[in-house]
This record gives sequence, C-alpha cells and structure tokens, in this order.
Amino acid sequence: MPSAPPGGAGLMSGGVFAQGPEAVSAASSAKAGDRTGSLPPFGSSGEAASYEFLYGYRVGAGDRLSIKVLGQPDLAGEHIVDSTGKISLPLVNDLQVRGLTTSEIERVIGDRLRAGFLRNPSVAVQVVGTRPFFILGQVNQAGGFPYQTGITVQNAIAIAGGYTPRADEGAVLVTRKSADGTRTFRVPVTTYVYPGDTIYIRERWF
Repeated sequence: MPSAPPGGAGLMSGGVFAQGPEAVSAASSAKAGDRTGSLPPFGSSGEAASYEFLYGYRVGAGDRLSIKVLGQPDLAGEHIVDSTGKISLPLVNDLQVRGLTTSEIERVIGDRLRAGFLRNPSVAVQVVGTRPFFILGQVNQAGGFPYQTGITVQNAIAIAGGYTPRADEGAVLVTRKSADGTRTFRVPVTTYVYPGDTIYIRERWF
C-alpha cells in the first residue's frame, strides 16, 4: 500500500493532509501495531499541513465570493479576492478575507455592519469561484486549470494531457499554501488537490 516515507507527506485516514514519519496516504490502511510492537507509519497521528482539511476551505487571492445581506439588496454581489487578500464592500469598505472560512467572513462583515449601520444583519457568504491549480514538469499540457471539487493529483495529470514518456509516474511534488506558509510535499497521486496548488511531475532518471 502507498505510504509516505519518513519526512514525506500524505493524507491521513481521517482526511487530514499530514507530513513527517507518521504520515500515511489516503489509499492506505495503516495498523497501529502487531505482535512485534508498534508499526510505522501510524495511521492515527501526524503533523497537519493543510489548514483546509482541518477547519474547512479558507479563502485565497483569486477566489470569487457571493455575499448577501438579508433585506439589503444594495449590499449583495460577487467579489473577487485581490492579490492582497482583500475585498471591498459598500459600508464595510476594504476587508481582509484571505485565510478565513466563509463562516468567519460572515461574522466579520456582520460585526462591521452592526457597528453603526444595521441592528442585526444576517450575512451569507459563498465561494462561487476558486483559484486554479497549476501543474508543471513532465505532462503534455503544463499550465493552470480550473479547480474541480474532489480532484486528485491523478485526475490533474489526466486533465493536463497525461504523462510524457520521460515522466516519473511515482510520487509527485505538491506546493501548497498552508497556515504555516508555503511548503512543498512529496505525495502519492491519490492525494487531493486544492485551489492554488502547484503540482510538479518529475523526470525519471532511466
């Protein structure tokens, strides 16, 4: 079964993207141990590396948000998160939303409107368009592609025209922005892709 080597990364059995010697891919089913003792990699722990999996999808630059305020049609509309992670709304003005979930954005907008504009605003925020993912290296059509919910690295390779003859068809490199910053992980092709991810397919040596 595929699993991440020490220092690698993969998806835990609970759906968390993790790194380190205890990381295990989504396709594996790791046992905690056998009669000889503990058996790495363990399927129950690891360092969480993707904040999307832990707390829900977090907005980033390039995402498009639909924002509605009950009874206030003038405040309704779609807004694209700019390169600084902000959107601009009537009454609220510039609002930093990068790294927030939609529920957190709803609370922030509600607090702003409550401070002198509306007594009890009801705000709904929905992500209606996400930033693309990118795939580079040994694929036939490298570039950026629209994100699709539930897509894996394997699906992304197919979208990019498949492997070139010189591609390493094993683990790939995924660069992802997380709560700790931008990091690169070596992952199996069963790993889920997120908006803004950059996938690199390496060249094989022989």
